[in-house]
Amino acid sequence: MTTPGVDVPGVDVPGVDVPGTDATGADAPAPVLDVVGLRVAFPRGRRRDGGGEVLHGVDLRVAAGECVAVVGGSGAGKSVLARTLVGLAGEGGRADVTADRFRLLDRDATTFGVRDWRAVRGRDVGLVLQDALGSLDPLRTVGAEVAEALDVRRPRAPRVDRAERVLAALADVGLPDPAVRARQRPGELSGGMRQRALIASALVAGPPLLVADEPTTALDATVGARVLDLLAGLRDAGTAVVLVTHDLGAVARVADRVVVLRDGVVVEEGPTARVLAAPREESTRALVAAARLPDGPGELPPPGKPVLTGRGLVRTFDLPGGGHVDAVAGVDVAVRAGEAVGLVGESGSGKTTLARLLLAADVPDAGEVLLDGAPWSALPERARRPARSGIRLVPQDPLGTVDPRLTVRAVLRAALATGPRPPGRAGRDAAAADLLARVHLAPEVLDRRPRTLSGGQRQRVAIARALASDPRVLVLDEPVSALDVQVQAAILDLLVELRRAQGLALVLVSHDLGVVRRVCDRVLVLSAGRVVEQGPVREVLTTPTHPLTRALLEARAL
Repeated sequence: MTTPGVDVPGVDVPGVDVPGTDATGADAPAPVLDVVGLRVAFPRGRRRDGGGEVLHGVDLRVAAGECVAVVGGSGAGKSVLARTLVGLAGEGGRADVTADRFRLLDRDATTFGVRDWRAVRGRDVGLVLQDALGSLDPLRTVGAEVAEALDVRRPRAPRVDRAERVLAALADVGLPDPAVRARQRPGELSGGMRQRALIASALVAGPPLLVADEPTTALDATVGARVLDLLAGLRDAGTAVVLVTHDLGAVARVADRVVVLRDGVVVEEGPTARVLAAPREESTRALVAAARLPDGPGELPPPGKPVLTGRGLVRTFDLPGGGHVDAVAGVDVAVRAGEAVGLVGESGSGKTTLARLLLAADVPDAGEVLLDGAPWSALPERARRPARSGIRLVPQDPLGTVDPRLTVRAVLRAALATGPRPPGRAGRDAAAADLLARVHLAPEVLDRRPRTLSGGQRQRVAIARALASDPRVLVLDEPVSALDVQVQAAILDLLVELRRAQGLALVLVSHDLGVVRRVCDRVLVLSAGRVVEQGPVREVLTTPTHPLTRALLEARAL
């Protein structure tokens, strides 16, 4: 049975099939996943790392050929649920997991030990985690990672057949030049390419159940649409899909049903069209309302002098087996005080490489970067170090940029010490708590370690750390991609307010054109390392002239 399409503010909800019956009204087959009363608690001895119960009696049922979306605010327990479904709850899987019923492919998963779960993962259940950089082995090639997942299902497959399956899986997720990417290591790929490689490794063995935790977070609109179409195709072919996401557009596109989590409790569930069009709970209504971002940053003071300038920037990388790729090819960009410039384009277009050049985290092969009109990229790092507090990065993979042994308190205290007016030792804890409040995190997070936080919480800690030194320029690489729509809106409001109050200049790398429209004044569209279109945001995103810009806008509208 299919419900009619429904218009939701900021989200186009198509008609969806209501599970539980087939087209003739007969009872649906037994579910692939059937969970009742799931509770997950972390050891009390690890309270400072987030101990205590985090899921409180969750029910989840997914049939073959059905996609169920799990949504909710950052820290609601979505990722804990996803990891629990594949036996990976907690660091090292050491969490107390109980359930009234937990059946996976008609097997009692409450009896599974470590060896049982290891046999199930990859063969029966595919998992796509939110943090691709931390999920892929940095010392192995992408092809070897995908091949290992295939070996779990087909250990005796001929080598030639296995290689063909690996390349086909990489092509299915839209990875360009699959044969080249298969020979590269994760650190050589863009964030979006890494995410697609991770998705390929989860899908290559054809498991009957796929658990995808924010699978399109790091992807541009065109590739994200392709991945969602791939998930929809798997669902239509009989795969059961659990989609954990904060993107209500993705939910509307592929999910049959929606489960809304808040503080580890299911507060609402039902068919996608009904939940998004007529939510019954306040938390669901707030999520839907926050999906529509304001159009533009509003009235702001006129921008000042250029603070960050790139002239003729070129960066080339060698490829495995010979050849090279121009990641950045002759780009000019200037950012004035109080101005926000967006960098958009497909995954692998050079956005992050350009951001690294502007930060002087990488050195251009040609061209130069100026900070306040003075040489920046040409200086040795020792000469740049005193000015580093004035230009900060919010990275795409925050977990990979902090020492996992440190608490959030230690991370923020260290960042505060690098500012032009660092607080005294006695005042650093109060200043750290104030930073967390600015990004909508409770002071209790200070004594947590980053790995125990949700993806959205880690991203907010990264933003707080970047703001600690009162920078004049902030370079943000997908700063809100891991955040739920409510927190995303609050963080974007904060960035606009910092522009207004402090004259903060922003370079914003994003695949989300709505985020760019909300925050930025100007936008550069990149393709294969070159700027193919640029201008005022409203002009470029309303009347685009380049086919790529039109394709990005069309993919976002789907």
